[in-house]
Amino acid sequence: MSYCRFGEDSDVYVFEHVDGGWMCCGCWLDGRSTTTKTRGGMLAHLRKHRLAGHQVPKDAVSRLREERWLRWRR
Repeated sequence: MSYCRFGEDSDVYVFEHVDGGWMCCGCWLDGRSTTTKTRGGMLAHLRKHRLAGHQVPKDAVSRLREERWLRWRR
C-alpha cells in the first residue's frame, strides 16, 4: 500500500518496498527511484522534496512518523 501517489495534491509516489525499505518511485529529485532503509530516511527524503517546492501530502508524512513512533515503542 502506498503512502501517497502522484496526483493533483502530490508530486511524490511513496510506498513500502517488497525487498524492504521505502521507495520514492520516479523521484523528481534524482530522476530515478530512491529507496531508504528506514522510515526516518524517507521522512528526510520527503523534507528535501518540500524544500525543492514539491507537493508532499501531510498525511503521508504523518503516517510515516506515526509508524516510526509505534515501532520505536515496541
